[in-house]
This record gives sequence, structure tokens and C-alpha cells, in this order.
Amino acid sequence: MRNIWLQEQLATISDEKSRFVIEETIKYIEQLEDDNESLQVALEGNIWSPKKWNEKAEK
Repeated sequence: MRNIWLQEQLATISDEKSRFVIEETIKYIEQLEDDNESLQVALEGNIWSPKKWNEKAEK
């Protein structure tokens, strides 16, 4: 998990009863972070693509 503060906060409220829910929440947040990173990389690649730079000139 990239958000250390959030991970620490979740660890402080974790106990035997809530351990499964906390662990699954962390997995879900990590998946969201990975999805966001993938989307960001895809968007940056699209924005900074030399093909896109020439697109306006060709129109």
C-alpha cells in the first residue's frame, strides 16, 4: 500500500474479529492504486505521444 498513514491507521484498528475485513480492505485499496497507476501511465502516454503532437498540424 502506498499510503503509509492509512495502512498504519488500519493496523491500529485491526483485531481478531476484524482482521479478515482489514486485510481485504488493504488488498482492495492496493488494487485501486494499481488501477490508478495503470490509467495514469496510459493517459500520460496518450498525451505525450509524438503522434498526438502532430495530430493538430495534420488537420
